[in-house]
Amino acid sequence: MADVAKKVSGERLVRILPEAIRAIHEVIEKHRVTEEEWLAVLDFLTEVGKQDEFVLLSDVTKTSVLVDSITHEDESGVTPSDVEGPLYREDPPWREKPVKIYEEYEGAEKGDVLFVHGKVTSTDGAPISGAVLDVWQTGPDGGYDIWDERQPDYNFRGRFGVEEDGSYEFQTMVPKPYTVPTDGPVGRLLEATGQHPWRPAHIHVIAEAEGHETLTTQIFFSDDPYLENDTIGAVKPPLIRPLKKHEDEIARRGLDAPFYNCEFDITLKPATPAVQS
Repeated sequence: MADVAKKVSGERLVRILPEAIRAIHEVIEKHRVTEEEWLAVLDFLTEVGKQDEFVLLSDVTKTSVLVDSITHEDESGVTPSDVEGPLYREDPPWREKPVKIYEEYEGAEKGDVLFVHGKVTSTDGAPISGAVLDVWQTGPDGGYDIWDERQPDYNFRGRFGVEEDGSYEFQTMVPKPYTVPTDGPVGRLLEATGQHPWRPAHIHVIAEAEGHETLTTQIFFSDDPYLENDTIGAVKPPLIRPLKKHEDEIARRGLDAPFYNCEFDITLKPATPAVQS
């Protein structure tokens, strides 16, 4: 509770916590929850903590998306925010230009190369030359490096800077839909409640630039079967982009098969100047 008190003002904590407890008590009273059932709930939450799945639990109950939407509800004119999720890794590698965020591995040859490109600008349309992008995603068969043993460490992850005109491009592979982890307590909860574990294919992006607020968002792709039924409810229409297949320029790109590209421009919100006391 001490850590909560550091991040939530005492006034808000005193106002919110009793209401939250009352809401829980009302549900328990309404459904006549028994002691055995409540102890099962406590055992479940204890296991969630031991398995480090609280972020995942917040995601699949769509609580993370709700809080993100409330936090950024007044940010019209900028690229919509989206949840970070539990699979970000600290200190991803810096990728030099031309940016490629993966290394080849057994199985990758089945995937399709994808070039994601766009421009980072401020709300007035001015390019942001000093922006840094941090991206991560699954491989072409739906696996993150942390659970796909075939992949090199920190594969399909990386940080890189944009060009002077704010433009960027990075080479990756088209991701596929995948299931959130289902081998722990949250997975058992999904099964027990009949909620599927699937997420649509996506790429996570964090955009940072001096003088601007950091943006965490995701890129989704048209025609994905889970766009309308993402298990964490994170899909936002402005973040959906088409994939365009290219059968020309293969040799120029140094490839031996057709590839895809996707355009994703990013608009950042200028930071609010600090108030001098």
